[in-house]
Amino acid sequence: MSPNSLVGRRCEMKVGVIFAYMDFHRKGRHHRGVLQPQIGPLIAALLPPDVNVDIVNDTWEDPDWTKDYDLLFISSLHSDFDRARQISHYWRRRGAKTVYGGIMASTYSHLCKPYFDAVVVGDPEGCVQQLYDDFCKGELRPVYVSSPYDASRVPVPRFDLSAGKQIIPIAIEATRGCPFTCEFCALTGFGTRYHIRPPEMVVNEIKQAQRMLRGLVPAYKLYTAVFNDNNIGGNLAHLRQLCDAIEPLGMYWGSAITFNAVADPDVVKALSRSGCTFLFMGLESFNPAAIADMQKFQNAIEKTKRVFDQCRKNGILVVSGLMINPLVDDRDYMRTIPAHLRASGLHVPSFICFECPIPGTPHFFRVASEETPSFLPNALLRDFTGYTLVTKPRRESVGDFIEAYRDLMDTTYSSMARYRKLADDVPRLLMNGHPWTALVDLIMHKSTVWQPHPDRTYLAGTDVPPPEGTAVPLTDDDFESEEERRAIMEPWRVTDSEGRVLPEWLLSTKVFGPKGRISSEAQHAVA
Repeated sequence: MSPNSLVGRRCEMKVGVIFAYMDFHRKGRHHRGVLQPQIGPLIAALLPPDVNVDIVNDTWEDPDWTKDYDLLFISSLHSDFDRARQISHYWRRRGAKTVYGGIMASTYSHLCKPYFDAVVVGDPEGCVQQLYDDFCKGELRPVYVSSPYDASRVPVPRFDLSAGKQIIPIAIEATRGCPFTCEFCALTGFGTRYHIRPPEMVVNEIKQAQRMLRGLVPAYKLYTAVFNDNNIGGNLAHLRQLCDAIEPLGMYWGSAITFNAVADPDVVKALSRSGCTFLFMGLESFNPAAIADMQKFQNAIEKTKRVFDQCRKNGILVVSGLMINPLVDDRDYMRTIPAHLRASGLHVPSFICFECPIPGTPHFFRVASEETPSFLPNALLRDFTGYTLVTKPRRESVGDFIEAYRDLMDTTYSSMARYRKLADDVPRLLMNGHPWTALVDLIMHKSTVWQPHPDRTYLAGTDVPPPEGTAVPLTDDDFESEEERRAIMEPWRVTDSEGRVLPEWLLSTKVFGPKGRISSEAQHAVA
């Protein structure tokens, strides 16, 4: 169907939204966790209601390769760009127009443009409707730069379209961005900003989600929500107002938050009263030197145990992850981590990964600027997940560093450690009158099993390839030349054989400037 023939025939148009994903554990598994990408329901809500929209989260299921699309939106993390590029090529060869969005599209639009019909820089709310209208007229532009974030323009997502493909189908947003500038964070490279939505708007969205999902999901799920905010506690006054607004709804909910917010006893009590039962907090490290290197100054290591105890007392389960920093950590520190975990009351973190200089972040540019190459040679973009080492350890050999990491993982995720956590958590939660939180703890217990791929090296350039990297069913007929095949199928490299960053990765766009305004850099992306 040609674009011109689509004008006035929207209900016949087939639109897809795919979030591309490759398993960072390199086992080819989906990640059916609590947090699922929400770009699909949001894009669907930005389109006219009579448009037929198909949503696929690669984290949950594979795309249906037999489907036809007229317009296909694709999003991904940096590390999943190889698969996003292949998905785009597959459906472009079958007549679809493809659009790429997300942080990779925004910060490296110049690298993405050749593989998609259009690239979105910034938030979808400020440009998807214009993009759709242009597509219907056959006038799709190569780059769309969003207007600044406006909470009033955020529609109620189409929760009904992904109801059966999420553990918690009410997944909403009360804020966007984060006010902190942790050096490793992709949001810092994107541009620091923090936007809040009026609490009454959030409450209205929850009520509309309940109406939309009634009859599609079990009744108890109508009173369970997850906030997909990067940091719901970036404005404590707003967080208190939000808690007061949510409390009458009788919801059980969770979100991500920063250490400084849950260090405030009054905030924790407000969270508990509103129905908050679980929070993800980036603890990151027990090493003060690593915290300083990350510029994560909002974390106060000495208060960790008090914060965890305070949250448990109020019926809030804190889930947290750790990062090993190759620039300052060594095997001696890694050997102390299990003791730190027991002393803090965390016991078993949700993950232990390597601090990763994601392209476009301040951490990436700091490491890239060093005179002696600090990256491992032949690092591939798919290696920048945090679960493959991409930088050279400063304090010991690569081999010793990886061996210490393997030992740490075996110890931390042993059956003994996992049951020790439950023995510490569950009785205290039950005695304090929080059986629902205890149940959440038991459910999350299942996700902390450590079963690594036997062939992993954990080293950039040599790690076992993810099966999804060659799983898109492209055939010889899908390529005009061997050069095109290589451009689509070969994994993208970030460093050369000596560990130096390739020049194209040294040019990124910071999308947001002061107060969340679109930067001049992003505006120039159109030109």
